[in-house]
Amino acid sequence: MSTKFHLRALSILFCSLAVVGLAFAGSTPEVTTSEVREITLPLDGDPGIIDPVANWLGDIAGNMFVPLVEYDYETSKVIPAGATSWKVSADGKTWTFEIRKNWKRSNGDSVTAKDYEYGFRAIVDPETASPVAWRLFGIQNASAVNAGDMPLESLGVKATGDYTLEIKIDAPATWFLSSLTSVGHAVPQASREQYGLDWTQPGNIVVNGPFILTKWEQDDILVLEKNPSYYNAGAVEIDKITLLIVPEASTAMAMYENGELDSTDVPPEDLDRVRSDSVLGPEFYNGPRFVLYWYGFASHEPPTDNVLVRKALAAATDKQTIVDQITRGGQVAAGTMTPPGSVGHVDPSAGIGIPFDVAQAKKYLAEAGYPGGEGLPPVMLGYNANEINANIAQAVQKMWSDNLGVTVELKGWEGGGYNDAVSAGAFNVWRNGWGMDFPDAHNVLGEIFRSKPFSGDASHSILLTIPEFDEIIDTAAVESDPAKRNEMYQEAEKILVEDYASAMPLYWYAVNRVTKPRVNRPNVPSFNQSWWLWSVND
Repeated sequence: MSTKFHLRALSILFCSLAVVGLAFAGSTPEVTTSEVREITLPLDGDPGIIDPVANWLGDIAGNMFVPLVEYDYETSKVIPAGATSWKVSADGKTWTFEIRKNWKRSNGDSVTAKDYEYGFRAIVDPETASPVAWRLFGIQNASAVNAGDMPLESLGVKATGDYTLEIKIDAPATWFLSSLTSVGHAVPQASREQYGLDWTQPGNIVVNGPFILTKWEQDDILVLEKNPSYYNAGAVEIDKITLLIVPEASTAMAMYENGELDSTDVPPEDLDRVRSDSVLGPEFYNGPRFVLYWYGFASHEPPTDNVLVRKALAAATDKQTIVDQITRGGQVAAGTMTPPGSVGHVDPSAGIGIPFDVAQAKKYLAEAGYPGGEGLPPVMLGYNANEINANIAQAVQKMWSDNLGVTVELKGWEGGGYNDAVSAGAFNVWRNGWGMDFPDAHNVLGEIFRSKPFSGDASHSILLTIPEFDEIIDTAAVESDPAKRNEMYQEAEKILVEDYASAMPLYWYAVNRVTKPRVNRPNVPSFNQSWWLWSVND
């Protein structure tokens, strides 16, 4: 997700409750129980494209198509999904997956390794123009194929037998297996090529996952039903999921309280009321989310080209006040980049990062040659315009002015082009975010802050290039000892946010939602929902 966030992923995260499901193409699955077990949920917008190779993975596609492996948040382990087992070569560059046998698509055809081969190829096919193609660039020839310089057949993903898939990567990567939890799904080539852009429409769609899409009325309603051909259909307890398009969070909250929805996010303005309510309080859940909110510092233009200025701005920022008084949703002030629950997360007790300390901030600025802010050029702070980003920027503006005497100019960017403005160096400081595609520090440290990330993130071209940081990230990528990897990521975080203050983490997002007592849902940090793990008490 993945998701996974980055400005490119905002629509996925906040429009996320997408639906996935399986059923026989052109028909509605039969429910075998005497009573249909169903739930009703909101979507804050029509999902648009739900093709798992042509768009970011949302809830809908993620519940209809099966990746090679899945992530178990209870054990923090990668577990089998489409692949029942796997092995890696001695040099760490060839992965071999055994695909599940006796598993059918919703149209009755067998799922084979060819479905995965096609799924991977379709993602990097330049004609697909997939926004997630970069996530496969560690695979042999993926970047060249995506650029149109090599044929699709050159991609290092091949079905070497009906139920054996081989993936060759450019360099050993301990995070590679985890990355496959949210990219590289089995996709039916014949169906996708027969119907083109309409292949995921009800009646056309052929799936291999827990649910199938049986109804889709644009900007109104979608319905997913249980797919009896799913390999673990017997364990799926939900028969039907109705998704209602409800653009306003306040409207969804009212519908929940009126009994029209089984679960919904709680708007910030309702949090205090919900927490204290005798009925809603016990139905409320607050927990971590794999999403980071951060500010970047332009390294090539004054005054943020000066490390002491960057440290001063970071030390003058009261992150706890931001989460307590502005976001007010259980967000966690962040000293480092990697969210809690991820491999490589640095516990706050390690003391990594630049804490809020006005006296130290003033000292940094004086050492930079700007005592009391005297002589410091105005700092341009940019953000993609919405209410919460504006409120945070205004608070930071006041902190830097009051604590350091710094003049801060704000620029709320309306509409498109924000990423381009960031890349062009329009701001000294800019707002960004990142949703984890998989729970490993490499996904944030390697994909944003390494000097040559696969992601093409708008930030990396103007962030500071730090060779020792790059070296640690590359070494951690091939380290098999978990304890040593964690130590390396801790050192990398220190270099990034403390020694060089190249960027400033502000907070990690939180989940705030209510769920009816009849519904049992896993509480996990991921923003993609695994509806096949839900159940109802009816």
